[in-house]
Amino acid sequence: MRDALDRPLVKTSVILLTGAMAALLDTTMVSVALPQLATEFGTSPGELQLVSTAYLLAMAMVIPLMGWAVDRWGAKTTWMLSLGLFLSGSMLCGVAWSVPSLVAFRVLQGVGGGLILPVMQAILAEVAGPRRFARAMGLVAIPGQLAPILGPMLGGAILTSYGWRWIFYINVGTPQFLPSQGESV
Repeated sequence: MRDALDRPLVKTSVILLTGAMAALLDTTMVSVALPQLATEFGTSPGELQLVSTAYLLAMAMVIPLMGWAVDRWGAKTTWMLSLGLFLSGSMLCGVAWSVPSLVAFRVLQGVGGGLILPVMQAILAEVAGPRRFARAMGLVAIPGQLAPILGPMLGGAILTSYGWRWIFYINVGTPQFLPSQGESV
């Protein structure tokens, strides 16, 4: 069967989907942490809603830049840049000292997270080629379907066991690597 998903495509898909999952999980995990963040920073959950809104707005605003970034730097470099921004933003969110600092760091995190999803799709489309495109894009639905289910559960477990800072630090512990030089991307 020529249209089957071969081992290199499956491996690339798993790697890319892991990065996408981290960006999507972050949205729902932080929503669970808002009451604890409000207590920590001495503000109301309503005022703290900007923490989530800033992330989502930043994600949406950078999506149109993806095509330009991939044309300019290539898909692999854009992927690595988006992961770097997302993970840097995650670490900075974990050390935030005030609501304004947390919002600013969430914007940085959102810029990276907003690029992760469309770059993942572009890389998968390129690796899959026209014959396996539909099958590969079917894989893209996995993070979108699992994140709303797993995010609140994972967020609650992290909050209960480790505290709100680990909602952000957990992103850095997620394996998000590209295939080695010998593999196609």
